[in-house]
Amino acid sequence: MSSHTIKNPSFGHTSEKADHNTREQLLDAATALFSEQGIASTTVAQIAAHVGVTSAMVHYYFKTRDQLLNTVIEERIKRFLTYVWDPVTGREDDPFTLAKDIVIRIIKASDLMPWIPQLWSREIVNEGGMLREKMIRHIPIDKLKQFEDCIAAAQKRGIVNPDIDPRWLFISIIGLTMLPLAAVKIFNRVPTLVALNKDDLARHIIALLMHGLANPSLGDGTNSG
Repeated sequence: MSSHTIKNPSFGHTSEKADHNTREQLLDAATALFSEQGIASTTVAQIAAHVGVTSAMVHYYFKTRDQLLNTVIEERIKRFLTYVWDPVTGREDDPFTLAKDIVIRIIKASDLMPWIPQLWSREIVNEGGMLREKMIRHIPIDKLKQFEDCIAAAQKRGIVNPDIDPRWLFISIIGLTMLPLAAVKIFNRVPTLVALNKDDLARHIIALLMHGLANPSLGDGTNSG
């Protein structure tokens, strides 16, 4: 935003801080509503009502729907990607710890950004999702390559199952984490699943991965380096 005081269409002149807060609130509201009911089903009026302002205020900060969607990616979804991938340096030599830590960060991110699982499922994974094409250019290719290289190097050392495809492993992690996190409201209605929590999910996924990654010819190799 500009450094000078901006005229607000509903409330007159505001401080830069108030202006920034309103924009952040609108962005939070849009992200939450997109997650809960889908982008196509969310109107500008609903976003405005969520914050208690007029629709004109939404258009003031986000001139078009496309600008709003781009901002959701740049200022919200990329926070998730950063949280998950920034700790990966490319110098890791323990594939088991690397995979386990990524699982833990994805699940923790769903606490910090509770909208991410459903938004990911609705608008990125689903055919026709309105963020799918926009997200492709934000895939952290370098980080994915570092992850794949760590797995492949561990396969050459004989500690990772040779039947694991390093290119598919992160996709598998996303499926194991995001699907149950996105469907938690459904699972909470199933009597046998209602008592499950995110700690249970993390433990379950890590157990699957650790034993799936380990080279079966070595027995349990999850503590190998």
